[in-house]
Amino acid sequence: MKTLYQPGKAGGKNLLLLHGTGGDETSLVEIARFLDEDSQILAFRGEIEEDGMNRFFKRNGLNQFDIASLEAESDKLLQAIVAESDKYGVALEDWILVGYSNGANIAAHLLLERKTPLRQGIFFHPMSLGVQTQTFDLADKRVWLSYGGENDPIVSQASFDELVDAFEKRHANVTVEETLMGHQLNMEELTAARNWLG
Repeated sequence: MKTLYQPGKAGGKNLLLLHGTGGDETSLVEIARFLDEDSQILAFRGEIEEDGMNRFFKRNGLNQFDIASLEAESDKLLQAIVAESDKYGVALEDWILVGYSNGANIAAHLLLERKTPLRQGIFFHPMSLGVQTQTFDLADKRVWLSYGGENDPIVSQASFDELVDAFEKRHANVTVEETLMGHQLNMEELTAARNWLG
């Protein structure tokens, strides 16, 4: 799996970046630097290609997810995270997952469906993938999620709420930021995420 690593400065956060559909390992670097200019960065490129665009798992149409691909790619991503973390000497629990859209979806799926030391996430415009097979407690998890409101053509209110509920009913510490700016990232939510991170 193709990755990008950038060292940080003393006191900086450890940010693990997962891009949206059509992005790559460089897509969220500028956003990471906005969130914390001193951050240590590890970014991954999704290995699924859809019409020339990178993704982290297959789909069979808009919001029609290939669950077998989701599960297989989640395992591959987690293995890659473990390997890269060992390479750079970062404990898994010290990473903060930062994902947008498709990247946020697989990041949230990792926390919900895999027992892992990963415990913090900033998820821009995520949605429920309709998979809830686990019930283990998430009291050690801390997540921030943003939603673009009724102007988001991809993430519905119901799907977003379902994801939030999945975290809350298993006792995760959840913060929600809702804007009316659609599916695109905007300064309002980026500032809110930076404040939460700080």
